[in-house]
Amino acid sequence: MSLTVGRPIQIVALVGLFAALAGGATLMLHKTPTAAPPIVEPAAPVKHATHAAGAKAAAKPVVSPPARPKPKSAAATAPALVAANGLPMPLVNALHKHRIVVVSLVDPQSLTDAVSFAEARAGATAARVGFLGVSVLDANVAGPLTALLPGGGLLPDPGLLIYRRPGTLVQRINGFADRDAVAQAAAASTTAPALTSATP
Repeated sequence: MSLTVGRPIQIVALVGLFAALAGGATLMLHKTPTAAPPIVEPAAPVKHATHAAGAKAAAKPVVSPPARPKPKSAAATAPALVAANGLPMPLVNALHKHRIVVVSLVDPQSLTDAVSFAEARAGATAARVGFLGVSVLDANVAGPLTALLPGGGLLPDPGLLIYRRPGTLVQRINGFADRDAVAQAAAASTTAPALTSATP
């Protein structure tokens, strides 16, 4: 007895076969790959120390990482701007080298003050004393000098302050002074008394 499959049934069967193949291919393309199992390396064999009393595991020493050095604070590394006596460090350093120091106070933006500065330096050189030019705009140097002025007030601009070691203010000249006047004032400063009030 032979079974005959009709043409419509053959077509339905082929369509179903193609659908099944296409679905399987789609699943294979979109299948998420599984992660490979982790590779575990065998641990190093533990060495045992043998003692007369029995075998005991040797203790492995614990090594701590070296401690990081603490960073230095800015206050510890920054140089001091003012000495213990209140004078700015540039003046203190000049007084270490010279018994008398002429301090020329100028505004660097003024052409007149530039002439005063040059005359003050020439006078200090002629008197063989120290010299320090100070801008009245430099708060690190002019600020401490202003705070120490006898009788208060502002620094003369232009002007001169003459100090004697260890840090005594002995002369103050307001306004312009030529090199001869500066040299004479510097020479007199070796024995001049300390200023205790502002000189007009």
